[in-house]
Amino acid sequence: MAFKDRVVIVTGAASGIGRRTAIEFARQSAKVVVADIDEKAGEGVVAELTEEGLDAVFVPTDLTVEADCAQLVATATETFGRLDVLVNNAGIEVTTPLHEMQEHEWDRLVDTNLKSMFLCSKHTLRQMMSAAHGGAIVNVCSVSGLVAWPGIAAYNSTKGGVLMLTKSLAIDYARHNIRANCVCPSIIDTPMTDVSNGHDDAAKAEKAKLNPIGRLGTPEDVAHAILFLASDKSSFITGTALTVDGGYTAI
Repeated sequence: MAFKDRVVIVTGAASGIGRRTAIEFARQSAKVVVADIDEKAGEGVVAELTEEGLDAVFVPTDLTVEADCAQLVATATETFGRLDVLVNNAGIEVTTPLHEMQEHEWDRLVDTNLKSMFLCSKHTLRQMMSAAHGGAIVNVCSVSGLVAWPGIAAYNSTKGGVLMLTKSLAIDYARHNIRANCVCPSIIDTPMTDVSNGHDDAAKAEKAKLNPIGRLGTPEDVAHAILFLASDKSSFITGTALTVDGGYTAI
């Protein structure tokens, strides 16, 4: 019941970390707004939650378009009367080497991984400030925002930007009782990881060895960290990057 009467937006909530995060919030009595460009999968998440008797709505959203992000926040507040938590989770990975990357690939990566967080945060901040009850923003970053992962310079750059955006939000909006933090996962067992490994189980097993704990992370591992940072139990924590990496960055 930690989030009873709280309203939470989760972006990229149709699969992977976002999906699990939306489910965990709903099961902690939050009213959840599921945002994703994949309408079929997003509606499926909401159907699953409503079958459990939980409160959730789906808002189809292209997070790279400001009008969509503004409408997402407006729908959340019009439907549930307030907005307490934004989880900026949506992200993609492009593995093209930098010297071969096309401009449109760079733009797509930056727009999805960083611009979307700016747009959603902008409209969420306006709502939270006008309501005067504060709130929490949790951004899903990556260990690639802390240390460079070989061969994905553009991706690393976007995640470094997410880290600095988080810290900036924290210091600029603390006086409004708005906290901003991020989680930095390492290799998590999600559909995006499957794609980047060519759906090769052996390749995934090799990557799991990079985490000293000896396994891939799960979406639940990351979701639990997100819920902590969004909860009142972390009321004195803002501007931090919480690694959820099985020891990866400790090496």
